[in-house]
Amino acid sequence: MNPGILASILILITLILLASGWKPVLLGGIPVSVPVVFFIAWGVLCRWRFSPADGTVLYGVVPLLAAVAIGSVWGSRFIANIFQLVSFGLFLASVYYLLKHLGDFDPFFLPYRQAYGTAAVVGLLAAALVRKPKDQLGSISLGLLAGGFLYAYLQRDAGGVRFGGPAFQDDWWLAVVTARTLSVSAEYAIAAVRGMKRQVADRWKGMRK
Repeated sequence: MNPGILASILILITLILLASGWKPVLLGGIPVSVPVVFFIAWGVLCRWRFSPADGTVLYGVVPLLAAVAIGSVWGSRFIANIFQLVSFGLFLASVYYLLKHLGDFDPFFLPYRQAYGTAAVVGLLAAALVRKPKDQLGSISLGLLAGGFLYAYLQRDAGGVRFGGPAFQDDWWLAVVTARTLSVSAEYAIAAVRGMKRQVADRWKGMRK
């Protein structure tokens, strides 16, 4: 699969789900205007490139995802929450960079060998460590931006650093979709178990009476 195709597929699926009324489930209390602005900006910036320094080429999604990360951190009311979000983001950055770096030494390393395995691992960790949709989006954005740029910088060639391209966009979307899918599935599973426990308890009380 060519780089960028997976991101396009996941964007289409996400748009269909949001248009079908799944916004409260997928994005929680995030205002409707936020995803609308985000998708418009993504469509405009995903292929746009700029060069902030000689030999460095960044795609337009880099400042967009930086805005997502900053907005998530800025929206936290308490300093402890801000510190926690930044810590989670840097942890995901270290995992993302480490898995890609290990893959360079060992091409048969499992997450690296499987297509998009590294991004799926980041999404799994985000689902396990972060609960709110806004915080998940912010920590994943911070993690992939920091870890991805570090990897691109250390792997730069004579042509300089190129960062934020279609392959990176695939990783971000897969990490986000993985995190939200696992989180929503876990929430539904917990709700189902609680419902079954209530039914069993009610039946047991009825039998004792």
